[in-house]
Amino acid sequence: MKVLIVEDNKVAIIGLKKIISKYSDIEIEVAENGQIGLDILTNNKSNLPNFILLDLNMPIMNGIELLSIIKNDDELKCIPVIILTTSNNIDDYKKCEHLGASGYFIKEVEFEKHNKNVLLILDYWEASFGRHHFND
Repeated sequence: MKVLIVEDNKVAIIGLKKIISKYSDIEIEVAENGQIGLDILTNNKSNLPNFILLDLNMPIMNGIELLSIIKNDDELKCIPVIILTTSNNIDDYKKCEHLGASGYFIKEVEFEKHNKNVLLILDYWEASFGRHHFND
């Protein structure tokens, strides 16, 4: 299984990598803004991630802009995109839902709650598709 993390906060990236590393068979790729994420996706269409963890508030290209591009691209739109953000703005949620985000999680301030949410996301995708799907 491969996950693309699009996140500009270095501390958040370290935390996500630590949580995801509990699943030894998950390959992690990181983009520090939406433009880098888009470049990774468009330059590597033969090895796309199984899903994307996407922050909204980033420089250069924000998460909503990237989500819109992904969901309007015939080759990328099938990739599940899970929003993982500090934004509890209802308009952001509605935009992401309208664009086709597969989930919207608000980053928890409390470390344990945040870890639990990330593990929930990983467990959900594993249960939904099974390990055999991720290795295809």
